[in-house]
Amino acid sequence: MAKIMGRMRSFGAREKNSTTHSYSDSYVRFNDMQEKDDQAIRKGYIPVIVGNEEEMERVMIPMKLMKHPCIVTLLDISALELGYNQPGALRIHCQVEHFKRMLHTMSKRK
Repeated sequence: MAKIMGRMRSFGAREKNSTTHSYSDSYVRFNDMQEKDDQAIRKGYIPVIVGNEEEMERVMIPMKLMKHPCIVTLLDISALELGYNQPGALRIHCQVEHFKRMLHTMSKRK
């Protein structure tokens, strides 16, 4: 698990000086979908709230990435912090930009 956490931390370190990237292939912002159609939820995606108290964003994650070791580890850590009986969407405590980079990298490797 320490190896996975180390790899997750390295996602942010690799691209500190890079320009803004488009991560639209690796996740779908829930608000963007909701603006198009309030009832539309894309098949094969799961809503997840990512971030901390200062910055939170609701994103739709492809179902195929939910078993990835990095996602599983983040969900386990969040469950330990928040408990298993949290109502509503899944929550992941992680900086939003780091999470987006991680999803982008995971989706490119598949």
